[in-house]
Amino acid sequence: MKTTLGEKTTLEIGAIAREKGCRLLAVESAGAGRFSVLRVVLEREDGAAVTVEDCESVSRDVSAVLDASDEISHKYTLEVSSAGLDRRLYSLEDAVRFVGRRVRVKTDALVTPEAVQPEASSASGARAPLLPPARNFGGLLERVEGDVLSVVDEAERRIYNVRFGDIRLARLDFEWPERGR
Repeated sequence: MKTTLGEKTTLEIGAIAREKGCRLLAVESAGAGRFSVLRVVLEREDGAAVTVEDCESVSRDVSAVLDASDEISHKYTLEVSSAGLDRRLYSLEDAVRFVGRRVRVKTDALVTPEAVQPEASSASGARAPLLPPARNFGGLLERVEGDVLSVVDEAERRIYNVRFGDIRLARLDFEWPERGR
């Protein structure tokens, strides 16, 4: 489904989210025909988890706005949800907020990593081995400089530097807490 809401309607949805203490992250569309879904993705302004009550409240008000706007001419299902534990990084600002967290990244173009070198070998002037490029990688989001994210894959000893605009999808890599035994 390719539903593009007008700027006015999207701003109204954002205002509804703010009234309810939430931040609008995205309005996404998926599916086709009678399986069309318009998804409104939220997070709490205060960093707390989005509740079912938050979603229900935003959903009621957004539904009324969408009915009044008449921008979607076919049947669809409105889904209002939290960004989730493995939330997508929707913007460069999201990336900056989540520096220090583990991420998974998918790109359309190949990204050539740099080798992570121990201090001793870099001081001796040894050349870093050539590493194969990748479209899918993960690791610690070490920093964001301008529009470039640096993702360190400690296990493979690689650093991926990728422009945010070249990323097809970046998500937090949720780490389950260790269970005490």
